[in-house]
Amino acid sequence: MCKRLLIYIVAMVVSVIPLLGTTLDQAKEMYQAGDYVGALPVFQEYLKKKPKDASLNHWYGVCLMQTGQLSEAKSYLEFAHKRKVAQSPRYLAEIAFLEYRVDDADEYINAYRDAMKRAKKEVPEEVETLADRVSKMRAMLDRVEQVEIIDSIAVDTDTFFKAYKLAIESGSLNDVAVLPESFVSAQPTVVYMPESKSTMLWAEPDENENYVLVSSSLLGDGDWEKPRELGGNLNEGGDANFPYLMSDGITLYYANSGENSIGGYDIFISRREDSEFLQPQNIGMPYNSPYDDYMLVIDEITGVGWWATDRNRIEGKVTIYKFKPKDMRVNYPVEDPQLVSLAKIERYQDTWAENADYSDLLMAIEEIETNRKEEHRDFEFALSGGRIYTLWADFKSAEARELMREYLSAKATHEQNVARLATLRQQYAAGKLEISAEIETLENEIRKEYQQLKQLANEVRRMEN
Repeated sequence: MCKRLLIYIVAMVVSVIPLLGTTLDQAKEMYQAGDYVGALPVFQEYLKKKPKDASLNHWYGVCLMQTGQLSEAKSYLEFAHKRKVAQSPRYLAEIAFLEYRVDDADEYINAYRDAMKRAKKEVPEEVETLADRVSKMRAMLDRVEQVEIIDSIAVDTDTFFKAYKLAIESGSLNDVAVLPESFVSAQPTVVYMPESKSTMLWAEPDENENYVLVSSSLLGDGDWEKPRELGGNLNEGGDANFPYLMSDGITLYYANSGENSIGGYDIFISRREDSEFLQPQNIGMPYNSPYDDYMLVIDEITGVGWWATDRNRIEGKVTIYKFKPKDMRVNYPVEDPQLVSLAKIERYQDTWAENADYSDLLMAIEEIETNRKEEHRDFEFALSGGRIYTLWADFKSAEARELMREYLSAKATHEQNVARLATLRQQYAAGKLEISAEIETLENEIRKEYQQLKQLANEVRRMEN
């Protein structure tokens, strides 16, 4: 799915060498070239004849690891490590990292460093990178968020975003086909559009072929403005991709594979201040893992959050988790005996609150129509239980109907101010620095409006229910 996705190909182990006449030297050449699938059955056959050969155990263990068979690889690499094969602890450290065993990973990395020191060789940069990621994982395991994951689905990697069922007010996730023909895009990426469809956010490659987040706004004449980068703070030396901007126009979730990721894409959050996004923060575990995690979306209408991950390593598929967002982060105690299991999401049912019933949430998202037919509607408003009102006549409560008018009026004002803020930010970026105070005032007003809109919407639902 993603540009640097770690591809796992499960090799079939057979009882005979599939390439008749393949020699051990040829298998080692395959190994050096990265053809682990081809080399694996050859090493297996030679290992049957020499089960105590340390090098064969090492080569076979690495091939198993590189084809995704981590648990099977460990015993062979451990045997080679005990027989002083210098490279074995390097791969054992990587397996330990992928299994969240940070103490073991550190121990193996130190053993590898000692072996390189004795051999008077430099430690490869990728091993130091692994050590840094182990350190980041250790810190994340101290702050694993208590997230109620209400459901998970496995979907096709290429079209995963189509499984996100969002209320209209929360915007839409789109294929790059919605972009004007002259626009370029990352491969892959997803184009986010708010309800107004007046803005698009996506990723495109820069001059160094790294992915950066960009946006474009709809102009008064119906054309789209030239894409502009959202901000250099969001890149961090890796690929930035899969953006989702909350309806407050300030809070941005996106994925990045840079130096602050623990492996592949991690999910980050950033907030806009003036015309720039602030330094992003990795949102930690259980959202992020040593694999690719991306496209976090929070639908405030249904009260459901979504994110995608390939941590379960299902070929051609990604897992989408649906969760119940919280206003305030609460972490699991670090002494929780299930901490690693919860961080890895070995069983998402273990995250459920006692006696929790998520049927209303699941019904709400199942009943949202992603391909709604064009029809007359006065508005679109989601209530609990998956109900969506589109006409004034849908309301049974006169009080709720009147409050809905107030909500729509406030929403129109809010959208006008958001559009005005976008214009001011463009002017500020073009050098009109004297409007900074006006921008700050409008940002504060928009934040207040956003909270008031949430309160009004909840009050409409309460009255109608």
